[in-house]
Amino acid sequence: MNNNNTLSQLIENFQVFHCVECGKCTGTCPLAQVDRDFSPRLIAKHAIEDGIESEYVREKAWTCLTCGLCDERCPVGISFSEFIRAIRSIYTRKNLKGHLSHGGALQGLMRMQKAPQLKQNRLDWITPDLHVSTHGKVLYFVGCLPYLDTFFHDMNLNLTKIAVDTVKILNSIGIDPVVLPDERCCGHDLIWTGDEDSFSTLRHLNLESFSKSGAKTIVTACGECSYVLKNLYPVPSEPFPFEVMHLSEYLQKKGFHSGTSSSKTATYQDPCRLGRFQGVYHAPRELLGAILELKEMPHSGTGAWCCGNSAWLHCDSYSKQMQVERLTEAKGSKSDLLVTACPKCQVHLTCAMRDTNRLQDLHMKIQDLSSVIAKSIEGDDSP
Repeated sequence: MNNNNTLSQLIENFQVFHCVECGKCTGTCPLAQVDRDFSPRLIAKHAIEDGIESEYVREKAWTCLTCGLCDERCPVGISFSEFIRAIRSIYTRKNLKGHLSHGGALQGLMRMQKAPQLKQNRLDWITPDLHVSTHGKVLYFVGCLPYLDTFFHDMNLNLTKIAVDTVKILNSIGIDPVVLPDERCCGHDLIWTGDEDSFSTLRHLNLESFSKSGAKTIVTACGECSYVLKNLYPVPSEPFPFEVMHLSEYLQKKGFHSGTSSSKTATYQDPCRLGRFQGVYHAPRELLGAILELKEMPHSGTGAWCCGNSAWLHCDSYSKQMQVERLTEAKGSKSDLLVTACPKCQVHLTCAMRDTNRLQDLHMKIQDLSSVIAKSIEGDDSP
C-alpha cells in the first residue's frame, strides 16, 4: 500500500470526508488565534484533495497542538487530533519529521529507555519517611519527573516533589504503593510525534513490569501518563487486567477528605489529556475546592486553553503568545495560585513567565494538584 492510499484509509477511518466546512474547529483553535495561516479545516481539505505530498499538510500536521478543542466543537464528531497523530506516523515512516524542541533531546532520552537491559537510578527521591512496596495491588506510575527536573534544572521547578507528595497522599490513606525501579516512560511524546515502534517497545516493557508487580490499580499524577496507560496501552487482542486512574480520580473514588483548609484562592489549568481526552474535570475541582477557594478562568473545563505546546514540538513565538494569553487569564482571576495536574503545563507556563519584559505582568505561583493536597494534609497554609 503506498502512502497516499494509507492517507486515504486514514481519511476514511476518521471520517474526515464528513467535514461540513463550518469552520468551528478553526474558530475555537488557540493556535489559529495567533497563527492566521493555521486551520484544522484546511488540513482536512488539503489532505483530501492533495494527499500526503501536500506542503500545507506536511507543515501544519506538526504544528498542531493536538489539544482536542476542535474535537470538542466538531458538529459531526471528527476526532481531528487523532487524525493528526496518525498522519505524523506516516510522515515519520517517510523520515519527514517535524521540528522537535530542544533538538529532540527529550525524545532521545525516551528512546534510550527502550533497552531491556537498562539500569536506572530513578528512586533516589524516596526518603525514609515515604513508604513504598515492591509488590502490591496499587502501583504509582511516576513518569518522567526525575528526568524533567534534570533537563530543566535551571528553572528550579522541583517536579520530583510531585512524586514525593503523591506517595505522601497515598500513605495518608493507608496505601504503600508499588514504585518500580525499572519503570520506563509511558511513551506519550513518542507516539504523538509519530514513533509508533518505540512506543510499542516501551508499552511492552512497562506492561511486563506491571504484571510482575502484582498491581491491579495503576495511579499516576500526570494527565498524559494516565491518558496513555488508560487509552493507548489496552489493545483489543490482549487482556488488560489493570484499572488506570489519575490521582484525583483515585482519591475521589476512595472518598478522600483533605486536611487543613486555606483562605487562599486558586485557579485551575485543565490539562488537555486529562480533561478533553479523559473527561476528568470534576475530581480535581472537588479536591481543590475542599482546600482553597476555586476561581475559574474564562476558558476552563471543556473549553480550557492549552498551555501552548505538546510532545516537545515546535516551541516557537506562537507557543509563547498562547502561553501569555493563558497566564493573562490566570492572573485575571486574581488567584493566589495556579494549579495544574500536568508537569508539562508547569514547565511551559513557567518558561513563559521567565520573559523579563513581562515578568511583573505574568508571574504567579504554579503548583501541581498533588502538592496542594499534600500541604493540606501537613497543615501547611502557605501558597
